Formats: sequence, C-alpha cells, structure tokens
Amino acid sequence: MIFIKTAPAFPPILQKAFLPGTVTSVTNCRRAYQVQTLEDGSFIVKPLRISAQQAFLTATLLKGASDCPVLPRLFQTADYPYYFWDHRGRYLITCAIPGREADYWEDRDLTAAILGMGEFHRYTRQLITEKPAVWNCLRYQPLAEWERRYNEMERCRNRAIQSQDHWSKQYLKLWFYFSDQLYQALRELKTVSRGGPEVICYHDWAHHNVIIQNGLAALVDFDYMLVDRAVHDKVNLIARYLRLYNWSKEALLKIIWKFDRYYPWYPEELKLLRIYLLFPYDYWMLGRQYYLEKQPWSFKYYQDQWDRKVAPFREREKLLKLLEEF
Repeated sequence: MIFIKTAPAFPPILQKAFLPGTVTSVTNCRRAYQVQTLEDGSFIVKPLRISAQQAFLTATLLKGASDCPVLPRLFQTADYPYYFWDHRGRYLITCAIPGREADYWEDRDLTAAILGMGEFHRYTRQLITEKPAVWNCLRYQPLAEWERRYNEMERCRNRAIQSQDHWSKQYLKLWFYFSDQLYQALRELKTVSRGGPEVICYHDWAHHNVIIQNGLAALVDFDYMLVDRAVHDKVNLIARYLRLYNWSKEALLKIIWKFDRYYPWYPEELKLLRIYLLFPYDYWMLGRQYYLEKQPWSFKYYQDQWDRKVAPFREREKLLKLLEEF
C-alpha cells in the first residue's frame, strides 16, 4: 500500500511501476513526486507537460545516462520503456539524485555547473551526430524565433497602452529601448557565423535545476531542452550569474575566464555571447507573462521580478559595451 504524505493526486497508473508493498511514502517535490521504496531507494515521478515527441526524446536522452554523469538514470519497465502514460498524461520516472541545489554564490558550484555543461554537450553532440533528423523538432532557429518575439512585444505594447496601470507605464517607458536592442540583435546575428557544432541545450540553468553531489553537478527537469549551439546554454548560465551580481564587470570577467578554463570558447562564440545577451529576454518574458499569458501572480511578484531582472538595464548596457570591445 502507498502511504501518501502530501501528494493526494498521485496518479494511480504509476502504482504499476513499483512492486506491491514496496512503496513507503510519496511526497511533493517541485511539481513532481518523490517516491521512497523499501528495496530500490528513491525515485522522482515527473508529470510531463510537453508533446509526445518531446517526451520520447527526453527519455531517449536519459536512456544513455550511464554515458553521461550529469544525467539521472531513467526508470524503465518492459511495458513502459520510455515513459508511463494513460489518458491523464505522461509521467517520467528517474532515480532521485542525492545532493543539494547549486548555490551560484559559491565559486565551486559555478565551476561544477560549467564542467557539467561541457559533459552534457559532449554527450548530446554525439547523439545529434548519429541521428540528426530525430532531433529536428527541437531545433532552435534564433532569427525566426526572435522575429516572432518582436511581434509579441508589439502586442504587449498595445495592451500596455490600453491598460495604463503602474506596471504598464514602466513597461512602456522602456519599450523602444528594448525593442531597439532586439532589432540590433537580429541584425548582428545575420553577420556572424554560428560558433561550434549543434548540441542539446538544457536551456534552464537555474540553481534549483542543478544538483551538487560530491562536488559534481547533475541535472533535473528537461522540459525546456532544445537543439542549438553551445553558446545558447552558456548565455543562459551567464545571464543568471550576472543578475545575481547585479551585472558587475568583475562577475562578467570571472565567468568568462571560468568558461575559458573549464569549457573553452569556440571561434565566434564571444561575438555570439554578446548578441544573445543583447536580446532583451527578461523584458520580453515578463511582458509575455503579464499581457499574453496573464499569469495569475500578484502585482508584488511582477514588480519584484521587474526590479531584479529589468531595472538594472544601465548596468547590463555597460557590460554589453565591454563585450563589444572583446
């Protein structure tokens, strides 16, 4: 019998995954379930809110976990070799990774994340080389994607004009500033060759997605992975790190040096780094969440996100100019 502590919605189909009488507890764990068993240890059951094809590719990636130390091991059965599913949805089961969440204030955790990224990319580059067509649905086309996002920013601007609440007024004040940056990023991207081979990018290097175990990094939650050049992931981690340090020059030089030492830059990557950072991701995302997705978050939450991610735009601008000198 399954003893459920805090997860009353645990899907009944998943009880088939574990031997009767072996599950001792089920608890909530960041939009997933942690299942503790008597014999085999701890597992994470993750509801998949992605397409069937993406779910299949996620499981395909994890089936090679023995060849890549940053990946959790996939739990498989004869009936469900990729993921469990019924009419309620799809569920991925992996072995739980003992450890703690990364802390990017800690130099050693940042280093572990960079080394883990290099391991992940080396492994996924081989996957793509062997069967490139299999990964087509995940390929990221920045020019097309950024043009689509520009159109979304225009829609957000129109809704902000109609709304005229306090948050909309501050959004409109910076709209032309950030739309100019997006246009510049598009223009410059057309002039630079893509640096390095294609890899699967993890795309979400938030500290809570990186688990530190014995000084090494492991990854969880693969819902946002895509196929692009390695610089895409490097920018994702660098932007998070720079936000943490309020876009300081010292933080930029430190993390660029760390990549140079632990995961060296490909030709043209520093140019691409600046272009990807030039794209106003945080401004676009917050506007999208507020006006298009209409996420039911409090005004305080939106304002806190704005103050942390968008308000330091002058500091961000200084670093973009510094990167231009590189």
